[in-house]
Parts: sequence; structure tokens; C-alpha cells
Amino acid sequence: MISKNHEVFKHKHICLVEDHYNPLGIVRSLGEEGIKPIVLLCSEHPHLVNKSKYIGELHRFDTIEEGYDYLITHYGNETLKPFIYNGSDNITLLLDQHYEELKDKFYFTNGQGKIKKFLQKYDITQAAVECELLIPNEELLNVGDMPSKLNYPVFTKAVTSANGGAWKDEAHICENEEELKAAYRTMKSNKILVQEFIKKDNELCIDGISINGGQEIFMPYACHYYRFPIDSYGNYMYFFPFKDEELTEKIKKLIKKTHFTGIFCIEFLVDKKGNNYFLEVNFRNSGWSYAFTYGGFNLPFRWAISTLEGNISFDGFTYKEKFDVMEELADLRDCKKYYHDISLCKWLKQFHQVDCCLLYNSKDKIPFFSELLQIIKRKISKK
Repeated sequence: MISKNHEVFKHKHICLVEDHYNPLGIVRSLGEEGIKPIVLLCSEHPHLVNKSKYIGELHRFDTIEEGYDYLITHYGNETLKPFIYNGSDNITLLLDQHYEELKDKFYFTNGQGKIKKFLQKYDITQAAVECELLIPNEELLNVGDMPSKLNYPVFTKAVTSANGGAWKDEAHICENEEELKAAYRTMKSNKILVQEFIKKDNELCIDGISINGGQEIFMPYACHYYRFPIDSYGNYMYFFPFKDEELTEKIKKLIKKTHFTGIFCIEFLVDKKGNNYFLEVNFRNSGWSYAFTYGGFNLPFRWAISTLEGNISFDGFTYKEKFDVMEELADLRDCKKYYHDISLCKWLKQFHQVDCCLLYNSKDKIPFFSELLQIIKRKISKK
């Protein structure tokens, strides 16, 4: 067990985040270890993260730039370097762009000032190829141009994920050239990544921590999904110990190539033959990371300890063999939209039996009910 006298408890822990269940998981993970973080919440109308009982201090801002300025002004000269946690690509990019300014003042997610390149979908997939990972055939195109080397159907992807949720608007499955032309007419970007669409049997999602610019990396668990839409990930999944040594070494090579330090998530598409096609790396805490806290390897807390100790901390960690996790409100929405064979009664039974939920938490209930209230309000306003 990690001693309560450990140096990690002497440092300030700061969450520079937007309002989402992803950073809610960070706050809960730290809180369950006895650390009540300072939360710089960059959201005009927050209703989720700000409701957690584990917050030590809360400061709200309309933009991430305002939150960053407050971070520098108020915590930039601490005797002990504070830890900064974040859960979105745009904040990862913001911190990394200020690498030289921050590196002697904070511990934070970074690619040593070069992460922007690897937030570009084409650049990271090419880096993955260099690290012997399998990718779908792809072309980087000007919007409007037709692929010359790909077979239909194809899948379009935004060239960068560092633009909030706008990347979702660029994602389309196109069965033929006419559908691709129609998709182009909806796009605001100048460039688009077009890949051959591979019908997936599942996805493989793996979270981990990296310290010292990718010199040491550990990924305790991976997950598969019980159900998922054809063009997206699922919200009902099972986790298991990740012990694929060959794939582990290739992932380590990729993370080291990016010089990344922090919490990350890497995703693969699994085809009918069991091949793992690299999809992307999320250079930040993922929406699934609280599941790792349930599994005994608290990613934010372990990253902080490992950073201070200079090597990965396994103190007291033992694997759980398999456990089920649900992002419950999103999964309920998916069942209503996609899975008509799953009745409300059947879904409630699955919800009751799940090991870990990403919104509902018996120790921190208010965020769940606040999110539920927002959903109800949105439905009423649409009537």
C-alpha cells in the first residue's frame, strides 16, 4: 500500500478541464486517494464536474485560455511543482505549446513541445506504421478530391482531434463516390483523412501511463465492447489484463517516438480475423480511465507517484481478471437508438449487474443526478 506520508500528498493537484465525465473520473480518482484537487473548470454552463464532492477548490472560466492564465498567475511559483491533469486534446495541445514555460514549474501532459504533429491523424498513423502497427489503407486528401488508391466503402476522419468535438462532424461512412461527394459538402475543413472502411468485429481500447518522455510505460488493462454502433465505439464494455507482449512492445515504441509524458489511451479496430488495426492515440486522460481506478491501478494517482519516483509504481497493485463497465446514460441512449432487441427491463438488469459505472457512483452521487436532470431539461425544451 502507498503510505499517506508519500511525497505525492505534499504537492498541489490541479485539474485544468472542461465539463465532461472524463475529468469527473480524474477528480474521483484523486479524491478516493485522499487528494482533493484544485479544479479550473473551463465551461460556460457546467453541471457535472462541479458537482463532485471531491473538489478541494473550484474556479470557473469561459475558455481554456482563461483557465491557463489563472493557472500560471496563481500556481506558477510553488515550492513543490504542482501536477496538472487534463481530459481533452485541445488542453493537451495548449499545455504542450507552452512546454518551455511550464516544464520547470509543473508536472503535466506533454510531448516536449512537439505533440501538435502527433495530434494530426495522418502523422500519427504514419508513425504507427514505422512502429510496425497495422493500419487501414488511407489517403490524406483535399476536401473534394477523390481517393485514387482506396476501395469503397471508405471512412472519413478529421485530420486533427484538437478541435473539441467538431471532429465528429467529419466522420462519415461512404459506400461509393456519390456518398463521399455528399459528405464533402457538409465539411468545413480543407483537408480530410480517408481510410478504407474495415468492418469491425470489435474494438480494443488500452489506457496507460508514460513517464520520462516515453522511457517507461505501463498499460494494465484493455477493454472490448459488448455492443457498439457500426461507426463508433460502445458504452458497455469489459476490461481484462493486457498482457499481449508483441503488441505492448509496438505501442511502447510508438509512445516513445512521440516523447510523450502523461496518461494516454490507444485504440484499435479488431476485424473478423482478429487483426488489430491502429486507429488513434489520445494523448490525455480518457473517458474510461475511472474503470482503471476500480481495477486497482488509479491512472492519475499512479502517474503522479511514478513521476516523483522516476519509475512506474506498482506498489500494492494486483490484477482483477475481468470486470464490466458501463457509461450508463450513453448506453441507454444507444439501446434506444440501435439495439431494439434490448428492452428496458433487460438493460436495467445489465445496469444492476455491472461492476463499475462511469457516471453513477455510490460515493459521489450528485453528478449523476445533475446529468440526468440536464437530459430531462433538454428533452422538455425540444417539445
